[in-house]
Amino acid sequence: MRHDAGMRRRSGLFLTIFLLLAPWACGQAQPAAAADLHGRVEQHAGLRLLRLWGTPAERGYAHGRLLGAEIAALVRDEFSARFARKQAILTQARGAVGRLIEYPDDVAEELDALWQGVVDSGADRDMPELDRAFDRTDLLVANAMDVFGLMGCSSFTVWGEQAVGGGVLTARNFDWPLTGAHMLEQTILVVQHLADGRAVASVSWPGYVGTVTGVSSDGMAAYLHVGSGVISYTPEPSSWPTAAAARAILAGGIDGGPEKVFASARELLGNTSPPAGFLTHVVLPVAPEQGEPVAVFETDVDECVRGAAQQGPFVVTNHFQTRADGRPASGDSVGRLEKVQGGIRGCIDVGDHRVDVDEAWQILRSVERGRGRRFGTLHALVFRHQPFVFELRLASLDERGDIVAAPSSEVRHTLRREQLWGDLEHPERTR
Repeated sequence: MRHDAGMRRRSGLFLTIFLLLAPWACGQAQPAAAADLHGRVEQHAGLRLLRLWGTPAERGYAHGRLLGAEIAALVRDEFSARFARKQAILTQARGAVGRLIEYPDDVAEELDALWQGVVDSGADRDMPELDRAFDRTDLLVANAMDVFGLMGCSSFTVWGEQAVGGGVLTARNFDWPLTGAHMLEQTILVVQHLADGRAVASVSWPGYVGTVTGVSSDGMAAYLHVGSGVISYTPEPSSWPTAAAARAILAGGIDGGPEKVFASARELLGNTSPPAGFLTHVVLPVAPEQGEPVAVFETDVDECVRGAAQQGPFVVTNHFQTRADGRPASGDSVGRLEKVQGGIRGCIDVGDHRVDVDEAWQILRSVERGRGRRFGTLHALVFRHQPFVFELRLASLDERGDIVAAPSSEVRHTLRREQLWGDLEHPERTR
């Protein structure tokens, strides 16, 4: 659904929204009784996990009905922080989202049902600072935030003899502007159980259905990073949010082998046209006999290009390493790339010549962002399918209100495989 580049609307709208949100260039469901909801909220040592199953509409409705109050509060806090003094920008964004953004059919159905669930929950949707109530269009704008804003981010993947315990070990920092404590306090893990018996887990927030950091029950991982495309300020009409494409990549599974998975990922990302470009880091659970179990896709408004194989450790920050038709790489992005590469080489060159989980966290700490109040590493993940590792850390605020970056934060959650995925055949059962 990508349109001719000549059709791009290069208005000032997206530039204004872009600068506001990222100052660092970085079918309705029928009402259901609570007992009939296709979802539940679980607590795992302080981490809230929203488990959903059934059709997209059933999952969406349960999401909205169970977390209606949290969704309304999050949108109220976030929109008040971003738009209370610039309501004209939100008005423009609300008008643009329907013209320029398109969701995959299943996601559109899920969002419609999610909105109905919020309404049926009876949540207070009043937004006093905006002089109106939160509505369905606001929900669509919130779920297109990756189109409007930029994220920093660093990630890497090692495998086989490079990793203690073997397998494919992957790690990621998510760097994002902080508009308030709600962005940290409301972080949840959303686990979507699909009809084919698989599941996708996304580090997320109430009401958000895309994937910026996610893994699947068959061992894939996907992370979004802002790229270095030429800034166009507007996506092409009918573009998917990249977070929707990333979730679809994970939902697609690993059947057919690496090249089929990566070809499908490129095709799905072809439905996006991020105005500043995105890098999508896709990781497989097992290393193939030939080639790498990982790929990065460099996408802007014109096309999606699969990055070339990397010499040495596989590392992604915020600049295209294969395409040469975008913006120059920033010193910050290149510096983080070199720090991560150096950290991995340091592990491989000394001691046991491998990277273990603790060393992965040390590497993430070397490129974390924090110690301020406006931007930081809000969450970080170390993941491996086999032997299983799922360690998630969330940023916190110190006594002065400064960000303690996620890799250094004491807000730490380690889940076992059965805690993360529950019963894949019968997700309605509680383990």
